[in-house]
Amino acid sequence: MSQEATRVFVTGLGIISPAGAGTGPFWDDLCAGRSRFEELAPLYAGMKPGILGGRVPQAAREAALERVGAATRANPRSASVFAEFAALEALGDAGLEPGDEALRNAVVCVGSSDGQADALEDIVAGRRDIARTGSFNPYTIADGVARTAGSAGPAFLVQSTCASANVALSCALEMLRAGVADTAVVGGCDPYSEKNIIGFNTLQAIGPAQCRPFSRNRRYVTPSEGAGMLVLQTERALRPGATPYAEVLATAVSNDASHPTAPDRDGVAACHRRALDEAGLKAGDIDVIFAHGTGSRANDTIEGGIFAEQYPDAAITAIKGTIGHLMGAAGAAGAVAACLTLRHRLVPPTTVDRDDVELDINLVTGQPLALPELRHVQNNAFGFGGNNAISIFRSVG
Repeated sequence: MSQEATRVFVTGLGIISPAGAGTGPFWDDLCAGRSRFEELAPLYAGMKPGILGGRVPQAAREAALERVGAATRANPRSASVFAEFAALEALGDAGLEPGDEALRNAVVCVGSSDGQADALEDIVAGRRDIARTGSFNPYTIADGVARTAGSAGPAFLVQSTCASANVALSCALEMLRAGVADTAVVGGCDPYSEKNIIGFNTLQAIGPAQCRPFSRNRRYVTPSEGAGMLVLQTERALRPGATPYAEVLATAVSNDASHPTAPDRDGVAACHRRALDEAGLKAGDIDVIFAHGTGSRANDTIEGGIFAEQYPDAAITAIKGTIGHLMGAAGAAGAVAACLTLRHRLVPPTTVDRDDVELDINLVTGQPLALPELRHVQNNAFGFGGNNAISIFRSVG
């Protein structure tokens, strides 16, 4: 990052997840290491029962549906409901109202892996008439967020598997630094997808035990759903007296294209180096890393090995053991958590026992870790197809 680059700050946060609707229950569950997973109903005759997943609670869905616009309420699709609710919370947190002057030309960028998957699957299964879907085009998610915000600026959706939200953050950051706008509403969302569940089950990647990132006995990914959104503003757009959560210091995006599902160690390591170079930092400057930490053998071995070699002093945490894997929204959940960590100077724990940690990494377990001098937090998100995306946030305190 050049010294002349426009500074961009996070001024608002919003999220809906298995913890419930809002950043309050999300942060409470993370700090308590409290999981709310449930058994998923088998989707076909040969699918074994007892597979665990994360679902947004019904009460949270209803609360979100009450807040979103009339068009989305008329033909509700989970991705749109989640994204618009999270955007509204983030806007309110930033002190902005829909239609505010600061939002008239705001950039809207949403990352999603599966888009309007539930609507499409309902049509295929004959559960919903096509005229009642409100469209299953994934772009409609970003368009709905733009309408919710009252923005006539650029609105687009990116699909880069489970790295999608961090890719969206990178796109928005570049647009703000290029002067396209001074405000952006950015994040990620994904609904529960039958296609995903069947695919992960075929890969034998999901099962009756919950995600246990970086533990010796890790075995399964825990699929989940939800949305996280952030309001980004340039320094000149900050309101008098505003206290941002963090500065977005850098993002790095890459694609290895080496294997359909397995991560490539060299490619993942290169993305780490690029993120540090963009931020003008060294690995030793990173205080906390929100790992991708899916709980799978391959991902955790590669990511954890990089931590052990390059980031021996950084505090590592992995929130998928608490809220599950939000797929395209995973990076957004990590970004929201990273900003809350900077605000509270507190690192939430990973839901594994200290004695079960496999690698020699500084994994936060048990109780939240207080870091009064916290400065830099890194957020990792990787996906199938070799998609890698990393963001780095800096304290403004």
